[in-house]
Amino acid sequence: MPHPAQPQFHLPVQRHWARRNPLVACSRYLPPGNLARCHHHPAKRRCQVSYPFPNPDKYVPIIIGEWWEMDLDELDRRMRDSLFDDNPSGATMNGKFGDLYNCSGAKEDGYVLNVEPGKTYLLRIINAVLFSEYYLKIAGHKFTVVATDANYVNPYTTDIISIAPGETIDALVVADAPPGGYYITALANQSPKPDPQIPKLVTRGTVWYSTGHVSSNGTAPPVAPEMPDQHDTMASFYFHGNLTSLNDTQRLLVPERADESLFITVGLGSICRRGQTCKRSGSNESILVATMNNVSFQLPDTSMPLLEAHYYHTGDMDMLQELPDRPPMVFNFTDRGLIPWGPKEGQLEPTSRGSLVRRFQHGAVVDIVFQGTAVMQSDSNPMHLHGHNMFVLAQGVGNYDAARDVAKYNLVDPPVRNSVLVPRIGWAAIRFVADNPGVWLMHCHYEFHFSMGMAAIFIVEDGPTVRTSLPPPPLELLACNHVHHVVPNELYLKTTETEFAGVNEV
Repeated sequence: MPHPAQPQFHLPVQRHWARRNPLVACSRYLPPGNLARCHHHPAKRRCQVSYPFPNPDKYVPIIIGEWWEMDLDELDRRMRDSLFDDNPSGATMNGKFGDLYNCSGAKEDGYVLNVEPGKTYLLRIINAVLFSEYYLKIAGHKFTVVATDANYVNPYTTDIISIAPGETIDALVVADAPPGGYYITALANQSPKPDPQIPKLVTRGTVWYSTGHVSSNGTAPPVAPEMPDQHDTMASFYFHGNLTSLNDTQRLLVPERADESLFITVGLGSICRRGQTCKRSGSNESILVATMNNVSFQLPDTSMPLLEAHYYHTGDMDMLQELPDRPPMVFNFTDRGLIPWGPKEGQLEPTSRGSLVRRFQHGAVVDIVFQGTAVMQSDSNPMHLHGHNMFVLAQGVGNYDAARDVAKYNLVDPPVRNSVLVPRIGWAAIRFVADNPGVWLMHCHYEFHFSMGMAAIFIVEDGPTVRTSLPPPPLELLACNHVHHVVPNELYLKTTETEFAGVNEV
């Protein structure tokens, strides 16, 4: 059955159980990936909207999605079995293909945004696809980016937005063009050959001015924007590099020093299907996996979900493997000669599987440099940390060099994100404060990387007070069977009021 959905898979590491104490006012389960904000001060319990910019005239969600003509559980199983021939049938904008597609010989309807001259529109843009980063443009208009991942940024004016899976961007658009129609186009980018290629994915809707001069029924065709080449990944690099935090409003202080520092390579490798030795470089005897520091994540065989095992200090936690500080081997991580299968990358392919975990003391300041590699592919990697925000200190192309690159760190107004895009054959440096006790997932938001094992568990220990400690699970928490699947039964949290499906609705 076709899936016109925007699925987000999340492992059941941190359950959003209701906390019956003053810390959290919400009294129901939250499906993974949802963001809930609750005011606890009586004076702030009413819904009050205040922005560090003039109030927009209208809010407009723009959700970039995909259409899959296959069961998504089967897609996940195939990816974990090193089968990568499946691709979405097309891209969608707010659930519609747009007029670049035709079904049974008829052009598909596209999303239509009717605007009034002079009005300001706040676009809440979400990339909810499985695989691709997208470029978004509106012909004849500019965006003013004002927030990313629910954190304000210094207003940044641009004619193009780059958004990776899992990212959210808020941007103002002023209807200041001549009356008429203008296409709003979303184009997926991808690394150039010799990286594996997928079909070009593009969708578009239309911005129409409601002035009587031209309407959606008029004869004048909409104006199309000039899009970047689908293999141009530098437009994404510059877009993300131009974002800075509006720290005057947020009053965020970047910690000056880190207590712990990790250097994590993100890339591909292989493991043998059976036994300790096998032919590699694309043979059927090996399985392609995604790794962090050359270890591919696998869900541990525990008797209960990890959050409960951590809370009750059970022996299940003993089977976890510590995420190493550094990769086991240092090489030219961004050597493009490693992309095609062959003897050069074959020496780097062998990897291992493990239930990767890293423990942090409450309040620890953690620095992570994510280094992309070119082993068998040179994709970017949108790394997402559950339960925390991150300061994105710097990014670069090529191999990270601490002696050179630490001086580039922005400690004044770095953007605050819950996802950081590690650029293609490049690196990104982040800093976060481990102040949210519990068991959290760090993973790549490209679904095929996630399914293949580009993930690790971050455990934040309790702090010294009740308010800084993990509360006990609610009495009504249902026991679920634990299975080896990227979407285990624990994901389907149920209450007497609501049943959440495995795919979150936006």
